Amino acid sequence: MHESGLWPGWPVVLRWLLAPLVAGVLLGVVWWLAAPGGRLYGDGSNYQEWLPRDLVFTGLAAVAAVVVVIFLVRAHVRFGFAARYLAAFVGSGIGSLLMWLTGTGLGQTAGSSRTDPSVPGSAFGLYTLSALALWPAIVAIVILALVTVLWSPPTRR
Repeated sequence: MHESGLWPGWPVVLRWLLAPLVAGVLLGVVWWLAAPGGRLYGDGSNYQEWLPRDLVFTGLAAVAAVVVVIFLVRAHVRFGFAARYLAAFVGSGIGSLLMWLTGTGLGQTAGSSRTDPSVPGSAFGLYTLSALALWPAIVAIVILALVTVLWSPPTRR
């Protein structure tokens, strides 16, 4: 299959898979630093800051999805787009999980701002777990749009 140009090759697929994974770890650190109740500010024991913490996570996930989508749209006209799409979708799902695990792991190991062990749920974490699906969902919707609405046979370059 590689000879016909339909398969972009393992380096290309791995790049599309690994880039969201690395971004997920970096965004997990940013989430832990920037979210209320994280490392820099806020009170983890104040339940009114738990929703903004989840919203920071979803905002970062949405930004990551838009970046992945921009690169997907730019690479749409090349051969091997199906493998890139699948790798970007799987990488986005795993990247979202890594973002969550990195942020909560840092909250447990390096601490967060003013958590109270006597208050259940005050530890740094994501309480709207459906937010994990946002990043891969945006990527999947754009993949669906590209394949069904904008699809044209790829040009050989």
